[in-house]
Amino acid sequence: MKRYEAMFLFDNAAMHQWSEIEGEVKRLFDRIEAQPLVCLKFDERRLAYEINGRKRGTYVLTYFDADPGRIADLERDAGLSESVLRMLVLRADKISEEKLAELKALPPDQPLQPAASESRRGDSRRDGGRGRYGDRKPEESKPAAESKPAGETKPAETPDADAAQTATATATTEAPADQPATTEPDKPAEAQP
Repeated sequence: MKRYEAMFLFDNAAMHQWSEIEGEVKRLFDRIEAQPLVCLKFDERRLAYEINGRKRGTYVLTYFDADPGRIADLERDAGLSESVLRMLVLRADKISEEKLAELKALPPDQPLQPAASESRRGDSRRDGGRGRYGDRKPEESKPAAESKPAGETKPAETPDADAAQTATATATTEAPADQPATTEPDKPAEAQP
């Protein structure tokens, strides 16, 4: 017997109650003689694309022990089930007993809170929830040299633009205490004899 993790995507129209979803998972595991360890509602979400005309689905995370030869039977049975839209089974050898005990202690019908690495786009913990571009606005992420005719410069339109240019100029001319200041930021510092 090997340990597996399975993520089921259930049709919300076919399965209205958590007890129905749990019963279907138990029925699928009984057919392959698997030992269920954990069965939790992961989340109910809008799907990225329609599956069998459905726009929403309920994700269910399960851990179980089963014979490796019976996983193909589980996939076939889930494919024939009218309530299961999709299913993914992975080996879960590295999950610890402590983590399983922690998951078992959670209420099975309450959606799990995703970890920082599993968070939705734009709500990443790495950037503090500021979005894809960090603290910058999307228009600030464009390259500085936009396509302009040669020799044509755009005058500063707002005082904020002048302040930003001045701040950039002073930041490039000010050098740390251990390095000599240069007057031309684009020219590399010459080696002193």
